Amino acid sequence: PPLYIECYDISHTAGDAEVAGMVVFKNGKPFKSAYRRFAVRDAARADDYAAMREVLERRLTEYEKSPQHDSGFGKKPDLILLDGGSEHVTAVKPLIDSFGLGIPVFGLVKDDKHRTRAISADGGEIAIAAKRTVFSLLSDIQEEVHRFAIGYHRQQRKKATISTTLTSIPGIGETRAKALMKHFTTIRAVSEATEEMLEETPGMNAPAARAVYRYFHSEENDGE
Repeated sequence: PPLYIECYDISHTAGDAEVAGMVVFKNGKPFKSAYRRFAVRDAARADDYAAMREVLERRLTEYEKSPQHDSGFGKKPDLILLDGGSEHVTAVKPLIDSFGLGIPVFGLVKDDKHRTRAISADGGEIAIAAKRTVFSLLSDIQEEVHRFAIGYHRQQRKKATISTTLTSIPGIGETRAKALMKHFTTIRAVSEATEEMLEETPGMNAPAARAVYRYFHSEENDGE
């Protein structure tokens, strides 16, 4: 039986902030220390199949660098599951097979109510509803990988929004935006900071601090 299972899901919003989540179930239970997150870098925008291939190639390449570990990228899974149907399996299986590791791969298929109903293989599906323990395990895996992937996606979208807000201020580029967020943690804290506090942030100077302060206090400045 597959005691060490990895499952993958792609998450994005119309191609923006495209990411993937990898969850691991060991002996039928979530093994969270082995979870991994991926920012999709090279795949075409909103191409889930290309994104899945990229992620699996990166993951298995890492295994080849340091195999035979107990968890993480150095552990060879007994089974790989994909959140998707037979098309995902068809798109990804040749890549996985090319590594010559003998890892079986199947897709997790949802019904029209987004509940796990089957696993897909080359050329067909295998119903799982009649096997209660199998159904429960695969449902748990699919829900967990979806939760993990979408959580990372939302985090990346939030970062992108925050970065856009700060980099729209004259004199604030990506480096200063990151420094401000590292120092103050939230946009609200940045907006409430004094010019002196902003200037004390690493990488900031007086003109940049003044620009940030005025950006968040424009109504006050307009009224003077």
